[in-house]
Amino acid sequence: MHLLQITPSESQRALLYIISCIFEEFRVGVRPAIARRYVTGCNKIRFFPPSATPRSGLRPKMSESMAANQTTPLIAAEPAAHHARGFNSYRRVLLATLLLSTTFWFTATPIVYVYRVFNCELYYEDPSHPPYTGTGDACAIPAIESATARDLSVMHIIVSFAGTMNLLLTTWQIRHWGLRSALVQQMFWPAVRNLTQIYATYVRGRLAIRIMQTTQLITIAGGGLGYGLAVNSYITELVEAEGRTAAFGVLAGMMMLGTGIGYVAGGIAGKRINISAPFQITFCLLVSSTIYTRLCLPYVPPTAVADVGKGGVVNIFASFSALRVFRPVKYVTATGMNKVYFGLTLLAFGTFAGSLATGYVPMMLQLTATNQYQYKTAENGYLMASLSISRALFLTFAFPYIIKVGRRWYSSWDNHSRSASPQSSASEGTLVDIEAVIPSSAEGGDAPLPEEAAAPVAPAATDKRHGSQFDLVFLRWSCAFSPPLSLTPPLTERRMVVDALLTSLVAFSSRSWHINAAALVLPLASGTAPACKGVLMDMIPSPPSTSSEPDQAAAAKRADALAGISIIETFSWITTVAFFGQLFAFLSDLGRPNLVFFCNAGLALVAAAVLFGVRFPPL
Repeated sequence: MHLLQITPSESQRALLYIISCIFEEFRVGVRPAIARRYVTGCNKIRFFPPSATPRSGLRPKMSESMAANQTTPLIAAEPAAHHARGFNSYRRVLLATLLLSTTFWFTATPIVYVYRVFNCELYYEDPSHPPYTGTGDACAIPAIESATARDLSVMHIIVSFAGTMNLLLTTWQIRHWGLRSALVQQMFWPAVRNLTQIYATYVRGRLAIRIMQTTQLITIAGGGLGYGLAVNSYITELVEAEGRTAAFGVLAGMMMLGTGIGYVAGGIAGKRINISAPFQITFCLLVSSTIYTRLCLPYVPPTAVADVGKGGVVNIFASFSALRVFRPVKYVTATGMNKVYFGLTLLAFGTFAGSLATGYVPMMLQLTATNQYQYKTAENGYLMASLSISRALFLTFAFPYIIKVGRRWYSSWDNHSRSASPQSSASEGTLVDIEAVIPSSAEGGDAPLPEEAAAPVAPAATDKRHGSQFDLVFLRWSCAFSPPLSLTPPLTERRMVVDALLTSLVAFSSRSWHINAAALVLPLASGTAPACKGVLMDMIPSPPSTSSEPDQAAAAKRADALAGISIIETFSWITTVAFFGQLFAFLSDLGRPNLVFFCNAGLALVAAAVLFGVRFPPL
């Protein structure tokens, strides 16, 4: 058995060297940037002396000739030619997403190996256990595997709790600090957590495991769930309405590409260098990503004014108010009839059911490959990497084209149908929202939103403008055939009819190459998650063109809608891990673990049935 041994003097020197590098990086790169002001990105920089205007005065101001109106985007549009070819704000967000996804998943495989090595060392340090004398893997014994699984389970429980709190805190930060500052927090605090993990790899033993477990609580201040919410919110502000669905797809593709790179590169670093290398590289990536995000991403103003709740205390639990966007909405037609719109409510239930049905599929693929086909850590890493990269290629290149062509076809077919059988919609008329959909009180965490109760349920010209009705059609049917093999809880894909079909086919796998083929083929039916976000952005309340409601209020509604769907996905992911984990263990004891895929397919069909009831509001 070969175990890495480091003397105390070497570990102290290594730790001091790492700390010195951190302070040098802060002195050279971060400290001078504190006095700078970045308006739209890397190319527009303005310096302030040390005694410059206080923080509250550093926000960009509009001249009277630039006064915002309802059609003014929060971020000024860039020239078309530059938008098509230049390194604009949208592409800078995509690069940041790629870097962050790679960084967050760089230690996914190494941390499992670290837990296994430390438990192996503890096992053989016990005098009651004789030294290993065989020729195989000294750590491949049930006692060590069981201890490793228990430690990883404790860590995952802490991560689930901390991630949920991180999502709520990030929602509050976006409202009160702005998008860029909120995103910076999602990288700075994981860098602090990563420092403790580096220290743990030098300490080793049970103390190291405890350090790695407890420091996951730092995820509350910054982590993967919050970063996913922040970058998706950036897309809603940077991209015009007709391009959001495709942009959500490209963003998801960047996340998957970064995930695949992180899996492979992290495993290689741990194998070729040493046990601490993946954590050290991750720290460097986090520091670089933090600096890049702070300097190169555009500024988006906060969507709320008040920073505190009652009694002057910050209340991040007010972020739960974002779920109110999915409640049924009462409205009246032009004829005076009272009706209730359930579209957003059904979308939320369909999302929860879809995530519940498919959120555990990636783990079940790994367990099936490990238990039935004896896959090791490296093989599982390549399996998950191939799955992520396959999905990334589809979402980045194929999905935007499908949306573009599908909208064109659906719009032409819909126009032909309307001309063949004209129907008068005058009886319905414009919707009048009776209830405020998103809370606007200080207790709810938002600044007051004037005249909110008079806003219609959805933008009346949505379907006519960019054919978003096709997005809803795509959402329903893609849910029937493609399994969501998302690798992060907040990004769980929702594909149900295609989901149900392809997931059930995995149950018939009988050879190892079937699992590898599934990892390559299943992502080709993905795309429901970005389609769902695109549909959601078109269904949330939006003020009419004559409304005096400020742009920040509309941005707050979009941010709350994304936060609400992320909260639903998170709760669904926690539920599916608890439920299907026990179900998989039960079916494994019966010798029929593959039956769990049929259970997933059944739930996916239920989700598809719910989503088939979703409709856009009548015009």
